Amino acid sequence: MLVVAFGVVLACLIYGRGFLLPLAVALLLTTLLNATVDRIARIRFAGRTSPRWLATILGIGLVSLCFWFVFKILSGQADAVSAAWPRYIERFEILIGDVVKFIGPTATAKFEQALRELNPTNRIPALLGSAGSLLASFGLVIIYIAFLMAGRGQLTRKLIILFADTASAKDVHKLATSVATGIQRYLWMKTLLSILTGLSSYIVLKGLGVDFAETWSFLIFMLNYIPNIGSILGVVFPALLAIVQFDTTWQFFVIAVFLSGIQFFIGNVIEPAIMGRSLNLSSFVIILSLTFWGTIWGLVGMFLSVPITAMTMIVCSHIPSWRWVAVLLSNDEQLTLNSLDSPTAK
Repeated sequence: MLVVAFGVVLACLIYGRGFLLPLAVALLLTTLLNATVDRIARIRFAGRTSPRWLATILGIGLVSLCFWFVFKILSGQADAVSAAWPRYIERFEILIGDVVKFIGPTATAKFEQALRELNPTNRIPALLGSAGSLLASFGLVIIYIAFLMAGRGQLTRKLIILFADTASAKDVHKLATSVATGIQRYLWMKTLLSILTGLSSYIVLKGLGVDFAETWSFLIFMLNYIPNIGSILGVVFPALLAIVQFDTTWQFFVIAVFLSGIQFFIGNVIEPAIMGRSLNLSSFVIILSLTFWGTIWGLVGMFLSVPITAMTMIVCSHIPSWRWVAVLLSNDEQLTLNSLDSPTAK
């Protein structure tokens, strides 16, 4: 029965991707928005905390301002990309010529065939279709977020009605609160650390004169949400651009060294000091989750992999019959076992 249930769930995740993916993104963004609202609500003005309605308005305004700022940056650099594109093509052809001379005539034919097969013009319609689908899904995500924020305070009342036993309703409410608190803390801290990573990378890229430093910094910020692989890609992409942009190679090595240093210091020194063991997820489980959700939901699934896995572990850690799942997912099984002794688990 367990195998059959897993197969049914997997089929629903794959074939219901069009419905589930916008909903999952909306839940993730709503959690981040709620975390922002909670932080604003704790700010004291004249010795009093901010009213909930005011904190909600300020949180929505702050998040909307961030989206507008990112849109202005990306749209403002579109003309710069068009202007620099011929120069990149010329430099790329020179690099190809150097590679052809190095690898010899036998491998040259295979190399040219591979380039023909990677002709980007054949992929433009598919990319445009994906962009249109993404915009349509984004509109649906916004609608989901609006309704989720509007119905946030109804959870407690619904649980009381759903469970005849008041104690059971309180236990389920505590479980839901524990899950929400853990995910909110992770998303809030990860967002701050991603901003720090993006700003530090921007200083390096702008100082070296790398084109589109703002766009690369935003890309590094987004990739920082993807564990392990995102940090690597955040270094590789700007370093590869430096090879095409500059006539010398020392910029490539400087970018690779400095960006790697930033990723290492923030990811291995600052992040553990700030976040501690808030998630307590095994490194192998993170990679496995990244591969699984990336396979069934693509790039967006890679961004969602850690929050989904963390939520699964938190829920299982509060249900004694599912303790073995939480232990397998955790990095420190003792912390997971101790959570069963909490009043929420009981």
